[in-house]
Amino acid sequence: MKFQVKETRNRMVVVTLMSLTSLLALSIAGNCITGSLAWHFYRTQKTITTPMMFDRAFTSTATEGDAAINSMMVRSLINLRLSVTPETVDGQHAALLRWVPPEDRPEMKKALAAEAEYIKKNGVSTVFRIDDETTDTRTGDVTVRGTLSASTSNGSLSLALPDVSKAYRLSVGYVDGLIRLTAFPEIPWTPASSTNTRG
Repeated sequence: MKFQVKETRNRMVVVTLMSLTSLLALSIAGNCITGSLAWHFYRTQKTITTPMMFDRAFTSTATEGDAAINSMMVRSLINLRLSVTPETVDGQHAALLRWVPPEDRPEMKKALAAEAEYIKKNGVSTVFRIDDETTDTRTGDVTVRGTLSASTSNGSLSLALPDVSKAYRLSVGYVDGLIRLTAFPEIPWTPASSTNTRG
């Protein structure tokens, strides 16, 4: 009788331990599957955003954005740099520099400081009207062509300056959900081709 009770108790302990081990294995497997799914959906979840001042939405994930986000960001960055007055130039250029990574900031800051000094010294107000944008599919750079209109008012003198056709190349990247402007040089103006043009 004693032997049979001990054997039954041992069998119950073994069954209980095996059940607990099986539950632990299932729990670990479930956590691994849940964690990998959470990571997958975090990296691939699409967010639809309609920013102020624009009439269309863009879609983005943690790693990339669609063509609409590129177009909207380019238009916003162009306006921050080129549609300025002597009163707004410092604030707009400071806002533009927030999009530039630290390693590219000194060169951009130097160019913007020269532009701001000219604008404030001469009382120049400028507006850039975008005629077209062209995306280089190899590099992702966006070339923007348009007309820069400027006028000056120093005191009572108001002088209209001639409109100038200008072109700029913007290197805009989308890294881990952050938009980065790595280059914004002026390039020689050439007529746009009909391919890869958005307006």
